[in-house]
Amino acid sequence: MRSFRLLLAAALLGAGLTAPRGLGAETAAASASAPRIRATATGFLASLTAEQRKLAVFAADDPERKDWSNLPHTIHPRKGISMGELSPEQRIKAHHLIQSGLSSQGYLKASGIMQLDEVLLHLSGQDKSDKPMFGLRYYWLSFLGEPASGKPWGWQLDGHHLALNFSLVGDEVAATPTFMGSDPHEVRDGVHAGWRVLGAEDDQGIALMRSLRPEQQKQALLSAVAPADVVAGPGRDKALPKPEGLAFSGLDAGQKTALMWLVDEYLRNYRPDLAHQQLDRINRSGWDQVRFAWAGPVGPTEAYYYRIHGPTVLIEFDNNHPPGRKDGPINHIHSVYRDPQNDYGEDLLKRHLEQSHGQKK
Repeated sequence: MRSFRLLLAAALLGAGLTAPRGLGAETAAASASAPRIRATATGFLASLTAEQRKLAVFAADDPERKDWSNLPHTIHPRKGISMGELSPEQRIKAHHLIQSGLSSQGYLKASGIMQLDEVLLHLSGQDKSDKPMFGLRYYWLSFLGEPASGKPWGWQLDGHHLALNFSLVGDEVAATPTFMGSDPHEVRDGVHAGWRVLGAEDDQGIALMRSLRPEQQKQALLSAVAPADVVAGPGRDKALPKPEGLAFSGLDAGQKTALMWLVDEYLRNYRPDLAHQQLDRINRSGWDQVRFAWAGPVGPTEAYYYRIHGPTVLIEFDNNHPPGRKDGPINHIHSVYRDPQNDYGEDLLKRHLEQSHGQKK
């Protein structure tokens, strides 16, 4: 179901009114998802052996917190405990944890990305390798701090084309950064032919760019050539300090609604309370601060890229050649959703230190 707040915002915009700034509850309010996330994390950790627990749990401030990647594990080795090291019963609890912060849509995308890696394992011939790059076994869970400690903590799922980061301070939750990718973007052979895990992000982005008038497209265009990857990917948290492109105020009512629907597609990957919380942050910082940018042609035969960027939202999407196949079709997606002010719960942690310990960070 579409977010009610976003539906209302779009309706107001369609009526010619300014973008709303204060719909919904304050971000500082307790999250309905926090108890569920904490309970499922506690249940998963309780299912581990002592040796497995040592692999899975890190200090809250361990560098592992930001050490995620979209690359295969053979290129970027992971820490934590992998799906391949878990029993079937433990994997069930791991999937309960993944579902605890995601909507049904978000969980289907996340599990689809992992399943797609199993498809890629066979399409690439890696299934015959002693050390395959791809597959369902190669996704790692890490815990930063203890869920039952009462102190700030978080958990991370990290593997090829998928990274989830949830940070909790009391009953407040931050759900970014989130990385989702797919290779192939559209399966074009075998029994899975036609499968597109991230089709809506792709289709809606192209539709928005095509809806722009020539002078608007000129303002949105960053480059005639798409970048090889998203810019603010793993290890590049502050790579885009300033929004660029076409301002939200430069869109007509229908285009504003289309941009908000596109943002909504990313927001609705999270549980409704977390999606509304993130939307509240965008509303308060102001849609008039948001910009839409594009690089490359307007798809889909050549590599293309789009970006939606404001003080509390950063979305990047890149559809490019698969690695090592520059002569092949454009069929390899990377996308990232970030909150520049609250990735890894940084805003939550800052307020926690100021309110609980009198510290300024």
